[in-house]
Amino acid sequence: MKKNLTISKLVMLVVMAVLPFSMFAQEGKNKKPVERYWYIQADGGLSINHGDVANYENWIFQDFDHYKKVALQNWNAHLGVGYQFGKVIGLNFKGGYGLLSGHKHIQPLVLNGDEANVLYDLGLEKTNYFEGNLNLTFNLFNMFKYNPRRVINFVPHIGIGGLYYQAGIVNQLAGEEVGTQLADAKANREFSFTVPAGMEITFNLAPKFDLFLDYTYNFTGTDALDQVAKIAADEEKHVINDKDMYSQLNLGLRYKFNNPCDIDKMARESKKITYRVNPDPLVADEEGKVCFDVIVTIPAEYFEKQAVLNLKPYLSYKGGQIDLDPITFVGEKVKGEGDFRVNYKEGGEFTKHYCKDYVPEMENCELMGDPMFYVYDGKIYPTQDEIVKNTYFAQGSTVKLADGVIVTEKDEYIDKVVTDTIESMEPVLKLTYFFNKDKYYIGDRRKLNNQADAAFKDLLKAGVTEFEIRAWASPEGEGSHNQELSNNRDNAAESQLKKLAKKTEINITGKGYGEDWNTFIELVKNSDLKDKDAIVNNINNSSNKQQTIKEMCAIYPQLEKDILPQLRRADVYVKEPVKTAVTKTIKVKKQ
Repeated sequence: MKKNLTISKLVMLVVMAVLPFSMFAQEGKNKKPVERYWYIQADGGLSINHGDVANYENWIFQDFDHYKKVALQNWNAHLGVGYQFGKVIGLNFKGGYGLLSGHKHIQPLVLNGDEANVLYDLGLEKTNYFEGNLNLTFNLFNMFKYNPRRVINFVPHIGIGGLYYQAGIVNQLAGEEVGTQLADAKANREFSFTVPAGMEITFNLAPKFDLFLDYTYNFTGTDALDQVAKIAADEEKHVINDKDMYSQLNLGLRYKFNNPCDIDKMARESKKITYRVNPDPLVADEEGKVCFDVIVTIPAEYFEKQAVLNLKPYLSYKGGQIDLDPITFVGEKVKGEGDFRVNYKEGGEFTKHYCKDYVPEMENCELMGDPMFYVYDGKIYPTQDEIVKNTYFAQGSTVKLADGVIVTEKDEYIDKVVTDTIESMEPVLKLTYFFNKDKYYIGDRRKLNNQADAAFKDLLKAGVTEFEIRAWASPEGEGSHNQELSNNRDNAAESQLKKLAKKTEINITGKGYGEDWNTFIELVKNSDLKDKDAIVNNINNSSNKQQTIKEMCAIYPQLEKDILPQLRRADVYVKEPVKTAVTKTIKVKKQ
């Protein structure tokens, strides 16, 4: 037992030694942001008796020969809650229930301190206990390099707790009295303090889940867990009042209430973000301006809710570069404002417009982009220099966005007026069927659709047999739902036309086009809404346009009443020959 106490002192000395370093390891500017969080956990496994009635004879694994036979009499389970304060230090409280049994041969023992009655070969059955303890934990690996996504961590712990136990039955194991019950289970429970110390190996399964294997050695303040005390092998045969000990080897699962924001993973996978530039290559207009749109598409379930992306576009040329205004994307839970807010589940497409005066350096340059990621810490940093100076960041892969301005040799040109006649078959809108919200039944809007029926019959009388249907949905619902709805409206319109045609052979092509954003924007711009420009801007710049439309409808009922119903339709087109005289001015090289 003295060996055990020596080990416990050594464990405590090690903990005290590493504590200052663990505190130091949590400091430092521009280090990886620390995740602080609450967690709950559950664990269970094997209880190991180290008291007087146990096989423990200087080597702990001798006990397992016994536990293999009576495993169900030596188990424990816990529930717990904890808080991780930073990179290294945490605190948890856990409570549980367990059972202990054991046996002892050769060693002289006495029951309840009765020195006159020396006994051998005793067995203990089912001492049961309730326990609770408060533990201080130390993540050893994070002392040297912090990584909240490390797969394996070693976490020693030490604490203080209480034990509420009921000592079990003591039996005779050998001789003529095998099976004789020497002591009944204690009628009443008793209380003792405990000092748990141990080591945990954690396996990071996911940002919010850890699987862990824990071994804890519990020092107690009692020698009565098994109702037995050892007796010294000397002439006086005095009782040795050593304290009973027990340990636990458990497997557990932990759930963390954190908001993981893995910007390093986002940087590693930054190629998932796609970019387009319109026009590509860049061109200079007659006024000497280079104007273009940078279109950024962020995939679904990529952009972390607490993350910020600073995209720095620049024109790179031999010998230098021209920096453009950076674009800031913020996650949906970031309280600060950026250029665009990105929904985690949906992602989105975002457009930033640029216009720069042409300078000679732009000739044969390339438009490049540098993505830089950081975790929102209460402030949005507008430039990458400020990010580097003030916070931890992860650099994504530099991408080529577009070719630069290609300048060709200039020739002298004169204007020449020419006239051409063009004949084409153009689809011309002839009639429209309208539908109620989320419906595809023509009969719901019978008054309007009667006019469409009449117009179709007139076309049949005129000998028209080729038709094209283009069906649409209003854009306030989800994209997949709207696509399906427009497909159903296409089918409904086709069925109606065939029904009206009766025996007349007609040829119909058709397609559902989903949400009609263009017509919606056009109708808003041409409406008498006083805030129509603000409505259009809000929707164009939104990462969740469907939700924005719902919010706008609550503010402006006219949208739902007058504009959205015009989008729930199936247009019927007829292709007609069109001859067009086109007069245009072309430039020809001066001779």
